[in-house]
Amino acid sequence: MADIPTIDSRLKAAMDTLSGCGLCGNRCGADRQAGEITICEANSMAEVSHIVVHRGEEPPISGTRGCGNVFFQHCSLTCVFCQNWQISSLNEVSGNEYTPEALAMEFLKLQEAGVHTLGLVGATSHLPTVVPALIGARLQGLSIPVVYNSGGYDSLEALKMLDGLIDVYLPDMKYGSDEMARVYSGVTNYVAVNRAAVREMYHQVGDLVVDLEGIAKRGLIVRHLVLPKGLSDTVDVLQWLARNVSKSVAVSIMSQYNPAYQACTDLFPELNQFISKSDYEYYIAVAQELGFETIFTQDTDSAAHYNPDFSLDAPFSP
Repeated sequence: MADIPTIDSRLKAAMDTLSGCGLCGNRCGADRQAGEITICEANSMAEVSHIVVHRGEEPPISGTRGCGNVFFQHCSLTCVFCQNWQISSLNEVSGNEYTPEALAMEFLKLQEAGVHTLGLVGATSHLPTVVPALIGARLQGLSIPVVYNSGGYDSLEALKMLDGLIDVYLPDMKYGSDEMARVYSGVTNYVAVNRAAVREMYHQVGDLVVDLEGIAKRGLIVRHLVLPKGLSDTVDVLQWLARNVSKSVAVSIMSQYNPAYQACTDLFPELNQFISKSDYEYYIAVAQELGFETIFTQDTDSAAHYNPDFSLDAPFSP
């Protein structure tokens, strides 16, 4: 196993990405220090939309006291069904810029609020700020598990900067087909990038480990959102994960799909519908048959409960 990166090497790597961004699979090479705009429209400083206590994550992450989620603006994917489209795609809701020092203080405030975990949601584009913020917060006493919640389109260089700073990886595996990724998320080479990222995450943190309260201490939880009509290639994704990573990896198979953003228009009629209960139960049965040891599931009516409104201070309020 490679040595854990030093603080100096992490900070240098983070700063180097500002002059030629390669943090995600797009590898746009934008010089963010010179004001060039990345594909995801991130600039040189981290932009945060909301900092909230969220109780709707998987049980080992939210527990009883919630996860302190930091929702970042922008995304390297442009999913036409994105539930966070207000902050990730159109950026309809403006965010606030943070220095590493200010962001570290927000991390510590969440810990002081008593949350079980700290969640970084959509942080990939903002690692030049997030990496030094995490280092600074750790040095000032941040001790709760840090959860890296991403779309799974992270570059290996980005993930290696995070080795030892992240306790729990929570990536999406959206598709088993590059064609579906191109049509519905606007990216190329998704499958290869995503699978390499998941392997690297597993290499860093291994299987899910929980404490006596059932709260995650370390490990990988792979999320997969079931799309209507088999468009998310669910069986292929689960088969690959079982055969190429491990059946002991925790998988979260989500039924919460809700037609949102462009998916609820005439542009994508195949997505403008909910998934059926029978389809969802079939995919759970597939996961069980493949031998996955830890499977997180949702009620099939969960779509009504996980549709955030980021124009509100509390986007997940009922």
